[in-house]
Amino acid sequence: MKPLSIRKKASEENMQEHGAFDICIEGRTIVINATGAWNVETALSWGNEYQNLVRKLNRLPWACLVNLTEFELLVPEAWEHVKQISTWSNQNNQKYEAVVCSASYQEAMVEITQGLMTNVESKIFLNLQQARSWLHQNDMF
Repeated sequence: MKPLSIRKKASEENMQEHGAFDICIEGRTIVINATGAWNVETALSWGNEYQNLVRKLNRLPWACLVNLTEFELLVPEAWEHVKQISTWSNQNNQKYEAVVCSASYQEAMVEITQGLMTNVESKIFLNLQQARSWLHQNDMF
């Protein structure tokens, strides 16, 4: 599958967005780098891009690799959207989730979404190399 990469910044698309994300497909893995503090506009933009990429996987089992090491936080309305996307992912054949965190509040957010994803094996990692290795062992790259 040909890699597809998208980078969104508040200044590029919509002046109302705060925070940024990179998102692409590598193998059968959606790779996300989230940075800064997100408002609801950024969460909605991310959710749309995310769902579009998942649909390109044609209902194959897939994984998500999320790098939160430069992520700050998000407003409550954005958090609600992230939880909705987590539920959608659970219903749309996601099998694995590897999340790289650098702070305890990031881990707490991930633990909440893990509770919504009953069909997904999810793990928290301290570095990107460990997360990629785990997904590689599960044939997602």
